[in-house]
Amino acid sequence: MSSSGMHAVVTLGAGPAGLSFSQHFNHQTDIYEKEASWGGRCRSHMIDGFIFDEGPHSSFTKDVYVKELFAESVEDRLNEIYPKILNRFGSDWVRHPVQTNLKGLPVDLVVSCILDFVKAERSGSGSLENYGQWLIDGFGEKFARTFPYAYTRKYWTVEPEQMTTNWIEQRIYRPDLEQVLKGALSSEINSNHYISTVRYPGRGGFQSFLRGLQEGTKAYYGYELVELDVQKKKITFKNGFERYYEALVSSMPLPVLVQSIKDCPTDIKQAAARLACTSVVLVNLGVARENLANCHWFYIYNEDILPCRVHFPSAYSADNSPPGTGSLQAEVYYSRYKPLGMSLEHVLEKTIQDLTAIGVISKEDQIILAQCQDVKHAQVLYHHQHTESRTAVLDYLEKHDVHCIGRYGEWAYLWSDQSIINGKRLAERLIKDKRITISSS
Repeated sequence: MSSSGMHAVVTLGAGPAGLSFSQHFNHQTDIYEKEASWGGRCRSHMIDGFIFDEGPHSSFTKDVYVKELFAESVEDRLNEIYPKILNRFGSDWVRHPVQTNLKGLPVDLVVSCILDFVKAERSGSGSLENYGQWLIDGFGEKFARTFPYAYTRKYWTVEPEQMTTNWIEQRIYRPDLEQVLKGALSSEINSNHYISTVRYPGRGGFQSFLRGLQEGTKAYYGYELVELDVQKKKITFKNGFERYYEALVSSMPLPVLVQSIKDCPTDIKQAAARLACTSVVLVNLGVARENLANCHWFYIYNEDILPCRVHFPSAYSADNSPPGTGSLQAEVYYSRYKPLGMSLEHVLEKTIQDLTAIGVISKEDQIILAQCQDVKHAQVLYHHQHTESRTAVLDYLEKHDVHCIGRYGEWAYLWSDQSIINGKRLAERLIKDKRITISSS
């Protein structure tokens, strides 16, 4: 690659945030991507005729700009879906969310949940000290420890008390007593989920929604950063390529970026080392049966069952699986706090066994595709040192003209639409920054 025509602003990562920054910066940036393709965690993979996204993806954004961007990217060929969401607890299937759909669960459990809910309403401390206390205050001791506590251990890999609450936003619905009672006594569906409808591309998987951002980018693939010299404003890649920049925009994982910094101050290294996340093994299965899905996705509260959540790509679009087949993707999370403790082959084997045991897959089903994908950066973990450590690292980088965007760059629980807006806002800010050289072309 020659140095001619290079832009003063360099972007690391071609995920939704990096692509969005490029587009709104009038493509006056060079993007360097470690992987062989664009899309980041929103990539879609074609495997033996099946399409699997990197985890469950669908758009429920209310942002008008993002909605129009996604629609234009697929020429309005998208599916509008009213998702059916279930939960597995014990041997029961329960509508989502459980807190407003208790009917059908063991009577003693329902009574205990309601009694504790009333106690919590009367005497809750309103404490935001930790996520565990937030759950008990909002749902009562019995419900909290039976359902979200169990799910937290599977999904977040830690105890709820180890987490803060500043990631929750509208993600978990807190009902009032009337809603709890109605859900316990009536068979009427009480859908109080933050997602009422979702959009998904008619063809090509979720990644297709980003085509409008990808067009026009100046991107280079297979470029893995190995050293960042913030004093000289120089970056070096694993393939030996080096270059300078005026400003650096990064959507790569924040701790990984800091590890590459030459002569990085010890306190910044230590702060970055404290940042934590989960990793996930995605178990992708293709089954020779069209009516595989009885919902769009479901959560599993049973701690003896390995996956915590399962969704059905074939239920989002017929294009995601060949005719006469169905597909599912199960998630198995692990972290430094809860190591995986088994091989990917064992994860695959146990997941199939568990899903067969609860009736999602039948013993007569022919599994025609079985594959695992190990994703090292999944969910940002909001432990009690998260905010302080993250702020220290981001402030240090900003002082050296390194701007971080997106879920992994900002190290925040951002959805894809939030990452896109995140990149857009940075571009608008840098365009106003007279210190940065921007081509007039």
